Amino acid sequence: MIGDRLASRLGAIVMVGLALVAPAAARPRVTEATYAAAAEGLIEPYLQSGLFSGTILVAKDGKPVFRRAYGLANREWNAANTLDTHFRIGSLTKPFTAAAILKLAEAGKLRLDDRIRRFVPSAPASWDHVTLRHLLGHTSGIINYTALPDYYAKISRLERSPQEIIALVESEPLLFEPGTRMEYSNTGYVLLGMAIEAAAGQPYAQYIRDTFLTPLALKETGYDDVSLVLPHRASGYRFGQAHWRNAPAMASSIAYAAGGLYSTADDLLAWSRALFGGKVLSAASLAEMTDDGGRGYGLGWYVGKAHERRLWSHGGAVSGFLSMIDHYPDDGLDVIVLANNENAPAQKIARELSALWLGVLDPPDSIVLEDVILDRYAGTYRLGPRFFLTITRERGRLLSKGTGEPPVLFLPESDRTFVSPAIDARITIDTEPDGRPNGLIFHKAGRDRIAPRIAPEEAERILAEPRPLRREVAVDRARLRRLTGRYELGPSQFLTVTSENGHLYAQATGQPRNEFFAESERAFFLKSADVQLSFDLDGVGRATGLVLHQNGLDTPAPRVELDQASTRKPAKTQAR
Repeated sequence: MIGDRLASRLGAIVMVGLALVAPAAARPRVTEATYAAAAEGLIEPYLQSGLFSGTILVAKDGKPVFRRAYGLANREWNAANTLDTHFRIGSLTKPFTAAAILKLAEAGKLRLDDRIRRFVPSAPASWDHVTLRHLLGHTSGIINYTALPDYYAKISRLERSPQEIIALVESEPLLFEPGTRMEYSNTGYVLLGMAIEAAAGQPYAQYIRDTFLTPLALKETGYDDVSLVLPHRASGYRFGQAHWRNAPAMASSIAYAAGGLYSTADDLLAWSRALFGGKVLSAASLAEMTDDGGRGYGLGWYVGKAHERRLWSHGGAVSGFLSMIDHYPDDGLDVIVLANNENAPAQKIARELSALWLGVLDPPDSIVLEDVILDRYAGTYRLGPRFFLTITRERGRLLSKGTGEPPVLFLPESDRTFVSPAIDARITIDTEPDGRPNGLIFHKAGRDRIAPRIAPEEAERILAEPRPLRREVAVDRARLRRLTGRYELGPSQFLTVTSENGHLYAQATGQPRNEFFAESERAFFLKSADVQLSFDLDGVGRATGLVLHQNGLDTPAPRVELDQASTRKPAKTQAR
């Protein structure tokens, strides 16, 4: 059988794959004259796969060496993105908010170790020991309001005052004692915005404008208000159910000091140069901002390394938009990526562009395969119960389209192995002795999935079958508690299952919490999407693992202890 044959070869195949993409010795850096062309080639797979629309800027010592706009700012009107297009920047707002707090501290209007209840007296007594420093570094223990179960469906669509946002979580207990660990919380930055208003005596947006935007001539940056006409405003999109769709509406005020600004790539470069060039804060304040205390996050910035260089960075994500800014202080290098589609791998693009400039990018060797070989691989492959890959030939490469997903280009690494830089995935074709394909291995996020080849008609028949009607049943609370725990979906990706008042909830890393409903003692489903959980139980009914059924794909996840999960290597992606 194909499964048995492929499984016996997985070890060798994965080892070869790792060798092909392992970093090579540092190569000579590209010059300013050659960088732009090389960067265009790096971006091309993302464009052809439809994974990126937006603007990109790479600058050395403040001088742009690559500055481009791609795709559409508005798909309905076929209006192109330009370098003047305004994008929502989401959590790239946090460095502005953190700088505002430090600026007020320099003026003697507050101290970083002041308790938040000094500025927000209505805050619950349980937050009495939470300080501004805790909020800045995400060590407060206050729950993140954007992780609430109905955030996207309800909460984010209504205009709310900062007080109303805080009221959403003020009855929730602290996740941990303030200062003992880090967990990203947008709620903390809403509270910081309120502290800024109390200390400065003026609205958050006005303080940011008067203190930073006007003095630094950041004319294309501001606090977003969707009710106002903003020239060159990009619309936000997401790809879903096999079509491009408008991103869900999001109220301007819901992001507030945690993610409420818009900007352009040029303005963000000017902001980075001014901030890290000592024109915004004192040297002492800047040192505090970039001191992570060993937790990977300072005051408004992620602090770490990439390509063995020091890196200060932040990402942003709001409905329909993704953003990334990377600053390499020892290299004078800034990389800024702004996208108006939720599918864009903004951080991956930024890191690859910096690796290209620094001479450490090791792209796969270019291989040309005959069309007759590529045509042989074309067909339909079953990756999950209701998920299929349709492979076609596209100009010397393979084009793979998953069920309900946009097509993605895969470049040949060998006569049977293809890689997609755009989604960091690899396909290895399994063939009979005469060269006919009988299946493939899809490798992504540290996981290998085996996909036998099937007739297209069979795939159409399976997809046409009606989904089973799910009926909710009652499950004893004691049995629900035996299912709670943390389950490992992949490298640094976990699903945390909890029970409250007879209800079961699950939350994936970096995602909101959702309620699941029982259809049996071990099977649960999500009412709002095609997602189910099936638990594996031991002899006493305690869960030892689960299978996540999502959009036709099955992902097994063993149960892990909390201390095991916390010692896993941190994920490359950043919470927003």
